[in-house]
Amino acid sequence: MKFDNTFAVQAPIEEVWRTLMDVQRVAPCMPGAEVLEQVGDDAYKVAVKVKVGPISMTYRGQVEIVERDDAAWRATMRGKAKEARGQGTADARIHMSLGEQPDGTHANIETEMQLSGRAAAMGRGVIEDVAERLIESFAANLAEILVATPADVAGSAGSEGAAVAEEAAPVGEGTAPVRDSGFAAAGGEAPVGPAAAPVSQGAAADGKPSALPAGEIAASVIAGRLSNPRMLLIATAAVALTGGAIGYAIGRAT
Repeated sequence: MKFDNTFAVQAPIEEVWRTLMDVQRVAPCMPGAEVLEQVGDDAYKVAVKVKVGPISMTYRGQVEIVERDDAAWRATMRGKAKEARGQGTADARIHMSLGEQPDGTHANIETEMQLSGRAAAMGRGVIEDVAERLIESFAANLAEILVATPADVAGSAGSEGAAVAEEAAPVGEGTAPVRDSGFAAAGGEAPVGPAAAPVSQGAAADGKPSALPAGEIAASVIAGRLSNPRMLLIATAAVALTGGAIGYAIGRAT
């Protein structure tokens, strides 16, 4: 199946591109995503953990930049993944390009995806819906790190600012605030700026990857279509690894 997604951020194109090509900086934009190992100049082993209620699932695979044109702001990624405890697989080729607009930088993602196993039964409509919302969440988190200072990005647990924030937080709050799940309707493409930049959804306070809350991201569009929580996990994890979002986290680390 093939589908297109777009997003926009209020930041210079050079900065957006440099960030997208920095695996260590951009990976936290996708909650639940983790870079396991760098296996080449532009190749990484990755994992995405997703969760619906008490049920969790992990997809593992490899992503690689197969073509890259820094001057034209274009890159092509290849991603392959397999359910850690199952037979489902996902294989995708992702074409990404950036363009300058008066209101910021716009990104276009064209994805060619092949699914096997139970994920293949989801259908194009479900996969497109999940991909759209994952990319919206990714773009919002990307906007946040683009406006953050290096110290903010580092997120030192021992910093004075972190201590103050911890003291100000209500007792028992061990995680960062979750982004409002009221995503824009399909076709909406308002640039995400500092005022709208949320804390990474589902991210732990110490910055470590946590399970992607599939129910919060995808339930609004497919809960009515899928009654089996495990199917929701499969659909979300497959798209997260090869539908575009995790594709941004495979750039060459600087």
